[in-house]
Amino acid sequence: MSPALTRVGAHWRLAATFAVGALVLASCGTAKVAIPRLSGTPALSISVPLSNVGCTLNDVCVAVGTSSASVGPTSVGEVTTPKGRWLNLPLPASTSPLITSLACMGTQCLLGGSQPGHDLLWRFSASGDTLAVVTPPPGGIGIDALSCNGLICALVDTSALDATPRFSFSVDGGLTWTNPLDITWASSDAITSISCGMVFDCVVGALSVHHQFSLYVTRDGGTTWTKRVTPSPWTALTSLSCTKLRCVALASTSATSKLVRSNNLGTSWTSVSLKEQANALACTSTTTCVVVGQHSNQTPWLATVNQDATVIVTLRYVPTPLLNVACGSKVCAAIGVTTLLSVPVPK
Repeated sequence: MSPALTRVGAHWRLAATFAVGALVLASCGTAKVAIPRLSGTPALSISVPLSNVGCTLNDVCVAVGTSSASVGPTSVGEVTTPKGRWLNLPLPASTSPLITSLACMGTQCLLGGSQPGHDLLWRFSASGDTLAVVTPPPGGIGIDALSCNGLICALVDTSALDATPRFSFSVDGGLTWTNPLDITWASSDAITSISCGMVFDCVVGALSVHHQFSLYVTRDGGTTWTKRVTPSPWTALTSLSCTKLRCVALASTSATSKLVRSNNLGTSWTSVSLKEQANALACTSTTTCVVVGQHSNQTPWLATVNQDATVIVTLRYVPTPLLNVACGSKVCAAIGVTTLLSVPVPK
């Protein structure tokens, strides 16, 4: 080989060495480089706290809040475009509305709660950014939990007769509902979560008046229920989401929060411990999630979880803890009482 070719070869080997080294350094620093810096957007109203958020699969997100204050507005709504711009969302006229749950499907969402003496149920359409009143199951005085998987939706409300929780199904996205079935095992319990992985297959979590947590499963649309044995430290299960037999949720204990996963409709669970207090969880799959809450000093906290790896996201202009989060296909949304965040879906 000529001296010139030898020098060229040496230069290429040296360049390759530096390139490999740069890739190694980049991979070592990926955790820092990959952490996004997100900025909060002030809510349009500071007198009514935001409480619920949901995102359709076409990445239109809705945030709502209601207040019992005697002065000023009693409800507020905002909707975001897929590019993350938040706009005012007019809400239906209602007397003293209280929104307690929100569940989304392909291009629509259901918002459930109560108004004096009745269930409250609204339906959001992403195609026109509109909310309409729909008819809930008869005889209820408040919707406690909602779940939608495609056009299959389920809700738990409270009976006006004896305050017993009731279970109802819809196969048309919430336009019509089956006759409610009493959930006798939860006669004095507070329902904390519901999710249906398939038609008739649903998981429901509840807290007793003595703060004892229980988890039940129905495989026949609420006719019969089977109790699931859960780890004894669990005090609650929230942000529950099931697809077929796979479920992911946020489990609380007296000391920590855990991201938990099940592959058998809640028969057994694996968990990922979260170092900070988590308030809500949303996932694009059972392996990829966004979790929100607060640090021990009450500053806001948001992290992405991929498998077992947790990455904390840097936040700006978020003055209070984050209370809720939801995900579409490519965008997630998180809320504090007066703050909104658009979050890219973690890869």
